[in-house]
Amino acid sequence: MNNMISGTLLAVGYPVLYWILGAVLPDKYQARSIPVMCMTGFLLYYSLLQIIGLPMKLIQQPLSHLTIVWACVMLILVGYAMLRRRKVLADSIQNLFGSRDKMLLLAVLAVMTLAVALLLGYNTDTISDYDAAYYIGLPSASAYSNTLELVNALTGKVQKAPDHFYLMNTDTLHSAMIYQALGIHPLIERKWSFTIAMVILFEMVLYQCGKEFFRKEYVRTGVFCVFANLTMFFSYGIANVSHYFAYRTYEGKSIVSYFYMSLIFCFGLALYKKEKGKWPWAGLFLCCVSGISFCNTALFVVPAMAAFTLFPYVLSDGFFRRKWNILLRYVIMLLPGLFWIVLHKVL
Repeated sequence: MNNMISGTLLAVGYPVLYWILGAVLPDKYQARSIPVMCMTGFLLYYSLLQIIGLPMKLIQQPLSHLTIVWACVMLILVGYAMLRRRKVLADSIQNLFGSRDKMLLLAVLAVMTLAVALLLGYNTDTISDYDAAYYIGLPSASAYSNTLELVNALTGKVQKAPDHFYLMNTDTLHSAMIYQALGIHPLIERKWSFTIAMVILFEMVLYQCGKEFFRKEYVRTGVFCVFANLTMFFSYGIANVSHYFAYRTYEGKSIVSYFYMSLIFCFGLALYKKEKGKWPWAGLFLCCVSGISFCNTALFVVPAMAAFTLFPYVLSDGFFRRKWNILLRYVIMLLPGLFWIVLHKVL
């Protein structure tokens, strides 16, 4: 019972932490919008995890060292946001309120989000027991052994090095750190806390997409969000996105399929709709940095999705109109993906 209470607090704490981290980004990359800040904060969180966690995993540092470093980094960033970025946080809260239609829409979406989050959080059928053993067993073994994935989760044997196939993925290190620091078992953290947090974030992405499509037509935005959820739940197939969202919400392949693809679409849509500010570019860049932390599928899918989504925009607004800064941003956005591909070949 204590684990469930702690896990529920963690489920709420994740989006709040992502929102605060979203305020850390410079002003020109800000939207001062809670959904956008949660989205970019999530991407910044896992970008830093990849940048910090992967080298420590490669040189086989103890898990406790990573936990301490990660806690210090988070405390510094949260402290900076609380002290120096309070106006950004305050503006995002203020921008949440608006007309009667907007408040009604947010209330409806909040109820729907809570319902979907609890439904998926209470779902105990993940269909793939082997994958569940990996996502639950590996961080548990790391926490018990105080290593960065040097103990095989299925056999319990100590390995000379982490499994090469999962070498570049760091998401499971995060679950191990949470277990070591907060005592919340990966079974609760993954299947309850992180599942609920991901549902909340996904609904924010849908809301932001609806805003970009329909601007201040809140009724249409609400209809879009409702039908997007209905599509996910009533277009089920064993190998499609709805399956991953409903049954394996917390898994790396799932997050890349339903979350990262929606994020990239959302950021691309903002650019096509001539959104002010550079936050869509920042989000796309962080997508290419952080995607590989979840699974190897992101090595190719994330940069390819970003590249093809923006190609018409870059061709029309960048090349034909000779706005070379757009071409430069496009190249910079794709550089992290190229780096991870090269590193994957080298390792």
